[in-house]
Amino acid sequence: MGCWGMMVSIGLSGRREAFVQLELAIGDARLTGKRLLVALVNLDKFYRMNESVGMAFGDSVLNQIEKRLSTSFHAKGISRLEGNTFLVIVQTDAEDQKYWQAVEAVKYAVERPFTGEAGAEFHMTASIGVSVYPQDGRTSDQLICRSESALYQAKEHGGNRVYFYNNEDTVKRNRRLLIESSLRPALYLRLFELSYQPIYRLSDGRLKGFETLIRWEHPELGSVEPNEFIPIAEHNGLIVPIGEWVLREACKRLSMLRSYGMNELTISVNLSPVQLLDPTFAFFVLNTISEYQLPASAIELEMKEHPLIASPEALSALSKLRAAGVRISLDDFGTGYSSFDNLKQLPIHCLKIDRSFIGRIDLISAERHIVESLISLVKKLGLEVTAVGVEYEEQYDLLREWGCHYAQGYLLGQPMEAASIESQLLYVQHIRG
Repeated sequence: MGCWGMMVSIGLSGRREAFVQLELAIGDARLTGKRLLVALVNLDKFYRMNESVGMAFGDSVLNQIEKRLSTSFHAKGISRLEGNTFLVIVQTDAEDQKYWQAVEAVKYAVERPFTGEAGAEFHMTASIGVSVYPQDGRTSDQLICRSESALYQAKEHGGNRVYFYNNEDTVKRNRRLLIESSLRPALYLRLFELSYQPIYRLSDGRLKGFETLIRWEHPELGSVEPNEFIPIAEHNGLIVPIGEWVLREACKRLSMLRSYGMNELTISVNLSPVQLLDPTFAFFVLNTISEYQLPASAIELEMKEHPLIASPEALSALSKLRAAGVRISLDDFGTGYSSFDNLKQLPIHCLKIDRSFIGRIDLISAERHIVESLISLVKKLGLEVTAVGVEYEEQYDLLREWGCHYAQGYLLGQPMEAASIESQLLYVQHIRG
């Protein structure tokens, strides 16, 4: 089975023409011992040209591109597929390894400026995916599918680039597609699980609460880490219902713990910035807390630094939640989009220092001085500090000496299943006492 169905931009007429040209080129290459470059050329963000100057000019540009590709160099076949994608077949000698020269000629032909009304120039960029006959495939189906896989990689990396087919990329893509197609069934069949890692107060060594961590045992892939499937869920919008399920389960678990008399415990839930853009998010959080009869201050939402958290929608949701008493933490500080500006404008209570810094504070290192200074500065700003990834007694003692408020890590307790919490709670309550 071919993968034409995956290429939404290809019409029936374009498919037939492309197959005919490619089959003829393969037959000729087989007889002559030549190589073929099979390139799928897609114009980046072509819709912007249609929006700015109209579809008539856009059609004119496509016709000009097809003409350039046909006349700029010797090609075995040029097909304009429906939309803004072209198939280009170039024949090279078997000994010629300078594939880039031929593909660069294709890219240059597409990206030369176009002249519109009143002499205005328009510039296009192109993403190109390339497979090579015979090493990447010996049939039209195989070559087209592998060119498409390479084109997908070019688009995934921002566009305006050339990618040659690579089997490893295809394996990664197939894994991503399998994960994406499995996310919705996993949510509705309740295949996700939560584990809980304890967080301790450094002032008295007593248990503060737990951070909720999502886990997924995929029936085919085995354990899939959150840092792999969460970005996919963010991309396809499933992060919103997944996040709602996590919050409900966490609140249910905390409610059970508090029913045992552990009324001071809190629970932390990781938050995607995409959830903050949902206009109903703040209402959902507050309604869920109310449903389980929990004080708002017992719930802590942890978010990583990301440009979206500074958007008006996100700030509005966070401010509403903080005003209601929900605690907000900035997670993984020191990585990604770290900025002290965020500490001034975000309505947060706590900052969590990333484990990459904590892991070296027991050594004579730059991280040791950075963490000590950071704790002092953050406390002066009126914020609390949690150290993540504490694994050694020396780290624990230094953090307590520097006035860090909370700590979590394997020294203090590994993530545990929900069923294990109650049985171990009396023990871990005094593990540092």
